[in-house]
Amino acid sequence: MLAKILEMTTGKDDLKRVAHKEDMGLLGEYPKTRRILIPTLPMRFLDAADFTQGQLMELVEQGSKDLADDRYELWIVEVDLKKVLPAFSSQKKLESFSAKMSQDMNKVFSLGCLEVLLSDVVNDVDVDFIELNLFSEKSWEIGV
Repeated sequence: MLAKILEMTTGKDDLKRVAHKEDMGLLGEYPKTRRILIPTLPMRFLDAADFTQGQLMELVEQGSKDLADDRYELWIVEVDLKKVLPAFSSQKKLESFSAKMSQDMNKVFSLGCLEVLLSDVVNDVDVDFIELNLFSEKSWEIGV
């Protein structure tokens, strides 16, 4: 409850407040005890210029089914020739990432995510680093 009150008054969730302290040791340790959101790679895309309502509904239904059937791949992006696993402290930050990716690709997709402890996924991915709140006004790199 206190965390929600602090978020409402500061505009920062608990993970973002830790990150703003700029203590990289603390930032690296905190996601081991606090769940974060990791986007899954969409399996289907629609052209943003000419999709129909029916196609969009089918896209969302299939995306939900894929997640429910545990058919997913973590979304690893390339930034400055580095493989990056984006991680997010809130649904709002994840949605900002989704909007930016959709705009850059000029595609519409159903975004899924996993809510996990960082330690549950970090050893299973081949990335150069993890970026907390990628494409947000402020983001942080966490070494792997």
